[in-house]
Amino acid sequence: MLSEGFHWFWRSVLQILMRYQFFRWLLGFIEPDKNAPLQIESEEEQLPGKKKQHQHQPPPEQHRPAEKSESVVIRTGASAMGNAGSAEIVSNQIIRRREISTMGKETDSHSIPINEGQNAEHVLYRLKRGSKLSVHPDAALLGRKILLYTNYPAEGQKFVRTEYRLLNWNLSSGKQISSVMHPEAHVVDTDIYSLVELNLSGTFHFYFRYLERPDTGAAGADGALYVQVEPTLHVGPPGAQKTIPLDSVRCQTVLTKLLGPLNTWEPKLRVAKEAGYNVIHFTPVQELGGSRSCYSLRDQLKVNSHFANQKGGKVTFEELEKVIKKCRQEWGVASICDIVLNHTANESEWLLQHPDATYSCATCPYLRPAFLLDAAFAACGADIAEGSLEHVGVPQVIDQECHLEALKYQLHTSYLSKVNIHELYQCDVMKYVNDFMTQVRTREPPKNVANESRFQEIQLVQDPEYRRLASTINFELALEIFNAFHGDCFDEESRFRKCAETLRRHLDSLNDRIRAEVQGYLNYAVDNVLAGVRYERVQGDGPKVKEISEKHSVFMVYFTHTGTEGKSLTEIEADMYTQAGRFFMAHNGWVMGSSDPLRDFAEEQPGRANVYLKRELISWGDSVKLRFGRKPEDSPYLWKHMTEYVETTARIFDGVRLDNCHSTPLHVAEFLLDAARKINPELYVVAELFTNSDATDNVFVNRLGITSLIREALSAWDSHEQGRLVYRYGGVPVGGFYANSARHEASSVAHALFLDLTHDNPSPVEKRSVYDLLPSAGLVSMACCATGSNRGYDELVPHHIHVVDEERLYQEWGKGVDSKSGIMGAKRALNILHGQLAEEGFSQVYVDQMDPNVVAVTRHSPTTHQSVILVAHTAFGYPNPNAGATGVRPLRFEGVLDEIILEASLTMQGDKPFDRPAPFKKDPNVINGFTQFQLSLQEHIPLAKSTVFQTQAYADGNNTVLNFANLRPGTVVAIRVSVHPGPRANFDKLQSISNSLRRGTGEEWAQLQDIVSKLDFVALSGALFNCDQEERDMGNGGSAYDIPNFGRIVYCGLQGFVSLLTEISPKNDLGHPLCNNLRDGNWMMDYIADRLTSFEDLKPLSAWLKATFEPLKNIPRYLVPCYFDAIVSGVYNVLINQVNELMPDFIKNGHSFTQSLALSTLQFLSVCKSANLPGFSHAISPPKPPKQCVTLSAGLPHFSTGYMRCWGRDTFIALRGSMFLTGRYNEARYIIIGFGQTLRHGLIPNLLDGGNRSRFNCRDAVWWWMYSIKQYVEDAPKGIEILKDKVSRIFPYDDAEAHAPGAFDQLLYDVMQEALQVHFQGLQYRERNAGREIDEHMVDQGFNNHIGVHPETGFVYGGNNFNCGTWMDKMGSSQKAGNKGRPSTPRDGSAVELIGLQYASLRFMQSLAEKDLIPYSGVERKGPSGEKTKWTYKEWADRIKDNFEKFFFVSESETGSLANKKLIYKDSYGATQSWTDFQLRCNFPITLTVAPELCNPQNAWRALEQARKYIQGPLGMKTLDPEDWNYRANYDNSNDSTDCTVAHGANYHQGPEWVWPIGFYLRARLIFAKKCGHLDETIAETWSILRNHLRELQTSHWRGLPELTNDNGAYCGDSCRTQAWSVAAILEVLYDLHSLGADVA
Repeated sequence: MLSEGFHWFWRSVLQILMRYQFFRWLLGFIEPDKNAPLQIESEEEQLPGKKKQHQHQPPPEQHRPAEKSESVVIRTGASAMGNAGSAEIVSNQIIRRREISTMGKETDSHSIPINEGQNAEHVLYRLKRGSKLSVHPDAALLGRKILLYTNYPAEGQKFVRTEYRLLNWNLSSGKQISSVMHPEAHVVDTDIYSLVELNLSGTFHFYFRYLERPDTGAAGADGALYVQVEPTLHVGPPGAQKTIPLDSVRCQTVLTKLLGPLNTWEPKLRVAKEAGYNVIHFTPVQELGGSRSCYSLRDQLKVNSHFANQKGGKVTFEELEKVIKKCRQEWGVASICDIVLNHTANESEWLLQHPDATYSCATCPYLRPAFLLDAAFAACGADIAEGSLEHVGVPQVIDQECHLEALKYQLHTSYLSKVNIHELYQCDVMKYVNDFMTQVRTREPPKNVANESRFQEIQLVQDPEYRRLASTINFELALEIFNAFHGDCFDEESRFRKCAETLRRHLDSLNDRIRAEVQGYLNYAVDNVLAGVRYERVQGDGPKVKEISEKHSVFMVYFTHTGTEGKSLTEIEADMYTQAGRFFMAHNGWVMGSSDPLRDFAEEQPGRANVYLKRELISWGDSVKLRFGRKPEDSPYLWKHMTEYVETTARIFDGVRLDNCHSTPLHVAEFLLDAARKINPELYVVAELFTNSDATDNVFVNRLGITSLIREALSAWDSHEQGRLVYRYGGVPVGGFYANSARHEASSVAHALFLDLTHDNPSPVEKRSVYDLLPSAGLVSMACCATGSNRGYDELVPHHIHVVDEERLYQEWGKGVDSKSGIMGAKRALNILHGQLAEEGFSQVYVDQMDPNVVAVTRHSPTTHQSVILVAHTAFGYPNPNAGATGVRPLRFEGVLDEIILEASLTMQGDKPFDRPAPFKKDPNVINGFTQFQLSLQEHIPLAKSTVFQTQAYADGNNTVLNFANLRPGTVVAIRVSVHPGPRANFDKLQSISNSLRRGTGEEWAQLQDIVSKLDFVALSGALFNCDQEERDMGNGGSAYDIPNFGRIVYCGLQGFVSLLTEISPKNDLGHPLCNNLRDGNWMMDYIADRLTSFEDLKPLSAWLKATFEPLKNIPRYLVPCYFDAIVSGVYNVLINQVNELMPDFIKNGHSFTQSLALSTLQFLSVCKSANLPGFSHAISPPKPPKQCVTLSAGLPHFSTGYMRCWGRDTFIALRGSMFLTGRYNEARYIIIGFGQTLRHGLIPNLLDGGNRSRFNCRDAVWWWMYSIKQYVEDAPKGIEILKDKVSRIFPYDDAEAHAPGAFDQLLYDVMQEALQVHFQGLQYRERNAGREIDEHMVDQGFNNHIGVHPETGFVYGGNNFNCGTWMDKMGSSQKAGNKGRPSTPRDGSAVELIGLQYASLRFMQSLAEKDLIPYSGVERKGPSGEKTKWTYKEWADRIKDNFEKFFFVSESETGSLANKKLIYKDSYGATQSWTDFQLRCNFPITLTVAPELCNPQNAWRALEQARKYIQGPLGMKTLDPEDWNYRANYDNSNDSTDCTVAHGANYHQGPEWVWPIGFYLRARLIFAKKCGHLDETIAETWSILRNHLRELQTSHWRGLPELTNDNGAYCGDSCRTQAWSVAAILEVLYDLHSLGADVA
């Protein structure tokens, strides 16, 4: 036994020593690399022949959906870690991510966006010193030129709050783009940034302003943010200092006045050191006032004389500093001290010379009514004390409710009536009436008649001195209004009297109104004072005070009443207007009820009421509130005095506690704390705030640089709530995501100093039970934040050590207090544990409610994956005196037990271990605690020695199960666990993989890079995208991954997962169903890897992922989500880099906006089995198309596969943006030729459907096809060669049956010529298979088609009133509403965009002919009699140009009745319904873009301005003028109403805002802005419009742009979530901006 115990002892010692890197280095266990992260190994890893230990894991069956609540819900009935991070323990509020990189190492890079109008003060970002901060512009700033300022000083400079400097801007590549001459940045993307290295502590302000706005400083900021850099606490001797991490702080409060003489402090303070505290909080050390309250300071610049070694002696700050320095340097204990800025003691002698420093009747006359009221209450209190009111039912001892009722009556009838407070707000009516009569008799008769409506212009103006009946009115205005003729007055005298009486009645009404208002305040005030009396003297739960004295007055005193003794209320009132009023000073205190903590309650408030008049203040009668004013010049002495006070405190102590912070004027605290930081730049600032609002708390934290906010464990009403507080105030969830510097920093909650007891609160023995002291202390110690306690808690002092009343001294170490006192030994162990958890990086927290009274808290290290689990059996109420062990489910964890860190319990000495203590007897001289309790404590023991657990552990797979044997109330047990050897090796592998991916170096990354570098766009599209229908179409049984309780993700590729992870990980939303699914099993990992085997080119990537996921499958399940994110996001980034590498320079070297749009094009371009291009001629020129070609989906998910995938017009509208600009010319060539092969009736099909089943019911696709060929020839390398490509015609003649590939070949330019020739000749045809087989809604006439060219204008025309041949192709389908078979937008005749496309195509053909590149020069047609008409391309185009403005532009002089809008281009010409020609729609900008030479530049600009005014939307263009009677903005395809305008979505193009037209609109504006001299402002406007597109692109799970939106950009549920032509059109806009040089930051 001795040998075993000896062996365990040394193993324990060795394990403890191994936690320190230096010791391990000495033994050769690690490399002496100072930059290496601390690796914490278990004992088995260190000792030869021992297996590695394993961390605990939650059982996989415990999963629930995320709960939508602000606070964490602690799970009941699961293991100690259970499904850590699951929905039950995840708060939906944003929780700060630790600065931990992909594998838990600290990262110093943080990205924070800055936005316009951001309420910066209410949002908190906490960073560590040494961090690198990148400030990025938000998408809302796109297109603006901004200058960024900060008051973070330049290197080598000191911080001055009001001094700002300009920051430089950089591209994502790191290249600086701003200069001294041009410090602004042109925001053309959100990837530009300004970098600041944060090496100073404090809170710093960043703001920007727009370049065009005047520089008005920070007050005129257009947007701002605050960043807090945490200070560093140093202790130890000079040259050998160590740092106390903030989360390692263990702070004990001492009431300094109870320390006694300074020469006795050391043994008293040693109690804190021996109990394991590393910070001591001292209440103020200055001279106290007469009340002896710790916070009522007589002189802020003198040390409390009671600290002198002998009575009458003095102590200097230097002597005090020696004691504090010893604590810091020799004990390793830092110190903080309160600073009291709000008030000073009534007895402060310096007030006699500087009474202006207070809120008094002299400095603040608006307080005179409240003071007079206070005097009345004081008079009543004095009368009660004398027994003068006993005869009216108010005795000297008030202890019954009837006494209060009598008192209320007396206050209203006898005392308030003596002071008539309302008169201080009223005017002297008779004085004004008499003056009025005097004046009107001397003036000329008026010309105006009495007008009662003007009477209200006369209002009372408050007398600034608040004298009785001294309020004034505008007397001259009163004469003007009231000196008037009255119809019932027939002589001047009667008129005089009538006018005076009217004025009197009006003034009386004003006075009456004031009297009623003031009386309401007084009624409220009386109720408030009686509530106070009731609590103090009557209520059973109150103190039941009997005496009436200065200390216990009947009514709370709100003002000092200096010199009023023996004076009547009348005399006191007279004094308040004299110099005596300087000393009628307002007391400070707490404001009851809801009040604005950001406003000084003693300042003059809007209206007549204030907290002093309404008696809403819980007054501190020993102190007066200090009045600083707005700036030092307002009270020079006070500012100087308090600055010296604060600087002295900062010089001596390591930090300050800002007392009563919520009542401290912010500008005052800012000034004084800035002064303190000049003395101590690493000042640790603690504050108490009771705002009940995180956002308001953040204002104080940001403005003042508060490091930690005091939080109270005693505020919890049960163990469940206490566990919630432990979780809320620190750490991230166990298994939390690792920080990703590519994602924006999440905002933070304020750092907490979490105390088991504050010195302001009664002892928990009074509120709970003595047996709860230990378990509550244990729970607090597990919080991942600073923690603390109050002296006396550990010594079992069962009462409140009162800051005012207590005068006994603390006991000294070794004399009344030692390690066996109270719970001292256990508290030391808990404090040491708390410190170790912080210093060793146990930054993750999980809380498990094992039982109504039992809480388990897990702290987990994301680097070593060790965990510490503490189980506390709370006792909020007294248990049964003979309570035994509580039946609690076993403690389960994945891994192995390293050690039991501690077991502790507190019981009563005797046969009843949980008996209630006998009445406590206070020692008359020293503060003593209970002595009848005994603490049982064991530390660092093996399981065999446990008294809490059964001594045998059980294995359940990888889980270890510990059964409780003796978990009784008041017990705390903490264990350390590690992972099994297998998972340890897996963690090492995962760490290597994740670090490699993050850094872009290493073997794993190199392997992945080699695989990905071989992938082309098609393979990358498969790896990243593929929607559900596309995956199913492959025929391999695949589909989009279905996440239980969430649904299918939008893409089968990695983008589907990454879109969710980018939302989940910054918030640490581990309760998300995706995380639940990962914890439940390996399905998601298998899915990602396995689906790639369906793509030949992706099989190597599949194999890499399978191998990479293998170690991830064999670690504790609660850790899977964080590693999964690290791996998947890392692979995703490599894939995205490859996409960019394959792009042309415009994209590859462009901004992230451009790259994101280019990436989006891959969504639509893939190989789809059910939607291939028609077969090609064998004679086609190389490169020859593959058997299965890439096709372009019109939009996802609705148009992804089958016959609905490939639309003629959609394809060619999107072709340039999605394929030419991305360099995919070969695939685009196949698409151009493939569609050309289907030409029939001179048309390109609406729906391709493989070519053989194409439908030819659109008139516009052929013109988009022609225009795309023009663009291809101009853009593609050797693009001209496409014209001679062999086109295998499927229908070489209109009535031909389908021909096989190669059976009938033509050159492409022959096919183009045929299209032009057919239109020029004109053609009427009926769709093949007309009827329900091809369109179940169209009426018979709709299948009849007609195309041709107008002989006069040259305009192409076609269609009829029963079909819809352009992109606005909605066919009515509701029988119920009567719109079935009725097209909503026929647009027959000459549609405006077709004329532009036609013209551009003809000019293109003209240029080819002129260069002899084609054998044609024009077209000809035969008339009915065989006569021929020939037009050259030039003649045809010229004819169009000559007529376009004439027939399409609606000038101001237009007189036609249908022209309801002027200065626009018509939507069509020659429509059957002629009024539709004049509709303002979004189509004309297409013509202005593709054929700008058709338009008069000034007319074009006017029309575009009309479009901007009427139809421009946030994301798209309204498809119809909102002033049109047909306008219906919201599209709902499921609408089954009888309204024919919207039923079955009939309004598809009658108002909803389509995205792709805005691309042409913006491009047109750029073209004509340049022509008309508006380019600069138009470029800026274009960028501002694109903000919404960038935002949509960044936030949509589809990572694309939608087909359309509803009114004003509202979400449309029936829209494709990502649409090819939307993305392509916006990418073209960016290309145009690039071509103009407008995308240069």
